[in-house]
Amino acid sequence: MKVLYVSSNGGIHDYRFLKKLSEEYEVLFLHYAADEIINEIDMLQNLQIISKKPAFKSLPLLSEINHFKKIVKEFNPDIIHSGYVWQVGILAAKSGFHPHLSMPWGSDILTEPDKSFIKRSFVRKVLKTCDHVQCDAEFVKKKIMDDYGIREDMITVFPWGIDLTLFKKLDKQTSRNQLKLNKEKFIVLFNRYLEGIYGVKYLLEAFKIFAAGKTDVQLLMLSEGSGKTDILKYITEKGLEDKISVIGRVPNHELPVFLNSADVYISTSLSDGTSLSLLEAMACGCGIIATDVPAILEWISNENGFIVPKANSAAPSKALNEYYANRNLIENHSNKNSKITMERADWNINFLKLKDIYTKLLK
Repeated sequence: MKVLYVSSNGGIHDYRFLKKLSEEYEVLFLHYAADEIINEIDMLQNLQIISKKPAFKSLPLLSEINHFKKIVKEFNPDIIHSGYVWQVGILAAKSGFHPHLSMPWGSDILTEPDKSFIKRSFVRKVLKTCDHVQCDAEFVKKKIMDDYGIREDMITVFPWGIDLTLFKKLDKQTSRNQLKLNKEKFIVLFNRYLEGIYGVKYLLEAFKIFAAGKTDVQLLMLSEGSGKTDILKYITEKGLEDKISVIGRVPNHELPVFLNSADVYISTSLSDGTSLSLLEAMACGCGIIATDVPAILEWISNENGFIVPKANSAAPSKALNEYYANRNLIENHSNKNSKITMERADWNINFLKLKDIYTKLLK
């Protein structure tokens, strides 16, 4: 089978799909974005890649539709699998190719169309013309059905999942030794993008409140993004250089040792689908603090982590103090989350559901 996989990202989520797909099928990765493809994708064998920076950064349709049609004609795929609905899904919709599987990522369905008539009209066009939709959370499915009138049988829900042979519990002190981290410190980890949608300003304020008067706490930010300069300025102005380290993006295969070194994983996202970063942290045994985003509530409750309000600094700070004062609670939540990820988040198992969608579409 020949699969044309189209995305505007080229990041770690694409890598997970492309790694599995290229092991099974002949795959061409068509990438329309201003940002570079991560090294993990470039290093995949048996994967063809065409990367083109569109003249209109966020709207390839305006400049790349002819290029897209040319690639479709030359590659002659059996199926088009598109990610990020209004950016690149619209190219597949306008090309008239079938079968087309549309894969919403999160914000392209949950928030952005609500703020833009153009984006909403593009999403409607894609969802009305594609042959099937795959999403990662029941909340996203409900949004698609309610806002765009798509039938339930046209949508398949499964979490994309993680590599449980890579993301698993390791010895904390050994992990810290490997990274040369202080064995005695209470370490908090954040690895979402440094963008407004991930509530970074609330995270920083929460950690500042929590860290006041403490000398044994540290926040590791394994992140990049457009807000990095402002974040570094905040850290300096508040005198937090010895408590907050902005490390930058870490390759996926190196991430487990960081997660196993941490006591707590925190996400202050204002909107989200099923967060794979969250699932990785759960599998590695971190205490979990996450915002009350509906898709996250499908995984985390106050039985296996702390759920805090969005756009709030006081609640995450309080949750950090709860874990800080009760390390046994981290272990309790860790054991529950390991079981959850084993049962529901195995990418090797969940990928079979994607293969089943492909088979049904071709029939």
